[in-house]
Amino acid sequence: MTWTIAKKEIVENLLSYKFFVVILLSSVLIFTSLFVMGRDFKGRAADYQLIKPEKGEPIALLPPNPLSVFAKGLEDSITRSYELNFNGIETRTGRSSANSVFAFFSMPDFVYIIKVVLSLVALLFGFDVISREREAGTLKLALSNPLSRASLLAGKWIGNLLSLVVPFLLVTGLGVAVLSFDPAFRLTSSGIGRLALLLGLSLAYIALFLTLGMFISTVTRRSSSSLVVLLLIWAMMVFVLPNLGTLVARQIVELPSVRALQEKREQIWTREILLTYSDRGNRDTHLRRMNQEIDALEEDYRNKFDRLVRLAKSVNRISPAAAFVYAATEIAGTGAGEESRLKREVVRYKNQILSSGTLEGKRAAAFAYSYRSVGNVLAEGGLFDLSWLLVFNIVFFAAAYAAVVRYDVR
Repeated sequence: MTWTIAKKEIVENLLSYKFFVVILLSSVLIFTSLFVMGRDFKGRAADYQLIKPEKGEPIALLPPNPLSVFAKGLEDSITRSYELNFNGIETRTGRSSANSVFAFFSMPDFVYIIKVVLSLVALLFGFDVISREREAGTLKLALSNPLSRASLLAGKWIGNLLSLVVPFLLVTGLGVAVLSFDPAFRLTSSGIGRLALLLGLSLAYIALFLTLGMFISTVTRRSSSSLVVLLLIWAMMVFVLPNLGTLVARQIVELPSVRALQEKREQIWTREILLTYSDRGNRDTHLRRMNQEIDALEEDYRNKFDRLVRLAKSVNRISPAAAFVYAATEIAGTGAGEESRLKREVVRYKNQILSSGTLEGKRAAAFAYSYRSVGNVLAEGGLFDLSWLLVFNIVFFAAAYAAVVRYDVR
């Protein structure tokens, strides 16, 4: 009976005007995003070939990440150029989008479209699955047959989820296939695995909002009431709650401004350079002390910043939208955790070449960096975010079942 109800939902969706409108809109947005972000990636890859360091230059610079097409995250910060000299680490401006139109109208990436558009589409599929049937009188008729309410709920969930997931996977697969024809876009076996995990995460997120819509549909008497309540909840989850943690964290963790940090670095540099001129015999000592003080200053800033990020994430995870974005960007290698790890590796690289006397005229060893493995990403928070989305699904479905058991079909 569950599969019979599921097939009924699929057929009704295929014959409805709503299905074609929302699926067409979502498909156009996803395909357009992949196309535009893919072209942008190609431009950034060409820029990298032009500005990548020559052999022996003390510069840390990473090539663009192909998965940034799907989850842009902090890609511009991660792929910025770090030039090493006696003053420490000089950060060049990140390579922003090669498409000048982005300066005026930024194109949402794949993750953003799922977070905002697909979550809303899932609500539109689930907001009236029970209340509409009651209003039409078909719910009473269906339950007069040997059909359990659990089978009814499960069948509606499966049918609507398949109606959402199949078009989504087809459009995404077609977009990835088109991208793969471009020689500039090449996914390794690890990249393909990460993309598959990202798609699985997206399905859990979409299913969550579908289940939420079904739950609200079981506790309201009219479809119009369900829609109003769900739009309010959706706005809170997607736009309000993900920013709450940042506001809370800034009130708790005191973090100096970047401008104040830069001025302090310049003070240390000026003091030690003046001492070097007056005490030329201890030039290396002064340069080493300058390097140590600047490193300590920046390490203190990074530690405070990391505490702020951890606290903000902990609070923001109240929202499944925030948990989804955190997990998606970390899986793609464009998250805050990857950026923090890269900066620590750059500092280690700087200390390595300074201790070897490379800046005195020797050729520097090339900067080498490997993105964290999927296992490390999951162990450092990704698995928690994925589990959190699954918990939301289970809680909303259990609540919907408890409500539908007591639902008055009259």
